Amino acid sequence: MLKVMEFRRKLKTLKDEGNAILVKTETEKRAMNPEEKARFDAVTAEMDAVEGRMDSYIKINRISEDELKNPEPMKPEGRMIPGASEEERLLSAPMGGFKSGGHFLRDVMRADTNNGMSEELRKWNLAVRTAGNMEEGDGAQGGYLVPVEYSKTLIQKSLETSIVRPRASIQPMASNRITFSADVDKDHSSNYFGGITLYRPGEGGQTTKKNPTYEQIALTLNKVTGLCYVSDELMEDSVIAVEAEVNRKFGQAIAFVEDDDYLNGTGAKMPLGAISSNNPAIVTVTAVSGQGAATIIADNIIDMFARMYPAGAGNAIWIANIETFPQLAKLTLAVGTGGIPVWMPAGGVSGSPFNTLMGRPVIFTEKCQALGTAGDIAFVDFSQYKIGQKTNGIQTASSIHIRFDYGETAFRFAMRYDGTPTWTSALTPKRGSATLSPFVVLSSTRT
Repeated sequence: MLKVMEFRRKLKTLKDEGNAILVKTETEKRAMNPEEKARFDAVTAEMDAVEGRMDSYIKINRISEDELKNPEPMKPEGRMIPGASEEERLLSAPMGGFKSGGHFLRDVMRADTNNGMSEELRKWNLAVRTAGNMEEGDGAQGGYLVPVEYSKTLIQKSLETSIVRPRASIQPMASNRITFSADVDKDHSSNYFGGITLYRPGEGGQTTKKNPTYEQIALTLNKVTGLCYVSDELMEDSVIAVEAEVNRKFGQAIAFVEDDDYLNGTGAKMPLGAISSNNPAIVTVTAVSGQGAATIIADNIIDMFARMYPAGAGNAIWIANIETFPQLAKLTLAVGTGGIPVWMPAGGVSGSPFNTLMGRPVIFTEKCQALGTAGDIAFVDFSQYKIGQKTNGIQTASSIHIRFDYGETAFRFAMRYDGTPTWTSALTPKRGSATLSPFVVLSSTRT
């Protein structure tokens, strides 16, 4: 709940800033100048992004309406529910009876040595086994389920630095595989929304039967693991330092790998990425003849925007490798025998660069392909991308043996997830020959 309150405070700050710009221009009875317009657009885009992250956070953590109305945090030992068993009480506790994530990690490490399980870990292990969340009961065999609050902390780290997850549709998964039906909506030139055909038979005319068709889209959980080492001194001297160190290392790692999978995954033992060449719905915009190798010009941006399906234009964002920035900064439109810059602020290079293109946010990331390769810049509506994640979250196991001679304990984390576009092909519109899609990239062929 504290995280939701942070989101709400951020939204209020952004809203106040945007309103201040509007009030100023209305008071002075004038339109926004370029700097004000750029800042107002940036604030609006950031508000959309924050709202998306907050909605995703609420969905992932299954926060109820009552909890949203009542932000009082849960006690560490869990809610005292009348008639509840000790196992049920522990499962309802945010930290499963532990004082902190560091406390949990230290007990996991000690359980891997001759010290045996602590009382807290024994009770927590019994609770999750009773609930059917795990079958093995020790680190060597199956690991330990991370208490929900600590698991949330690790996921929050990825939410704060990820591109796809905060904007995608999240599907909690209790089993290894889930399928869902989707309309076969590929061609509007002759039928609509899954093969529905409408007729105008006239009076007394016969209407031909035409049933809609559907296809199955599946999410199958794949495992990704992370490994980090923590010194024995940290483990013994400060559980707080341990928690901060593991949060930092594992949170950064899972955020990066998971996000890269959702963008570039091949679909083989990993998610099918939104801008992967294996995505059957991807639209690749042809570069302008003669524009030059490894270049991006204004015509490319305009052509890419035109291939986004119209309903997605308000949700879509631009993602680009930072190598594309010099190309974007030099974008011009031809006027007569010369040209005018289209992506530089009024003050030129002395001003802060714009962070929108065609009114939509631009996010630079090393996860996009290198300049000159398809996927170096993309225009994507991630609401049309679905993520599946195991409902029991993250598991961890420890070993003192891998780095025994260094005096370090190895912690291994495992997380299972999958992701896939919800479109299985690009869409042929009712009128026009160019296909449309939520996933648009620029061709690598630029000469």
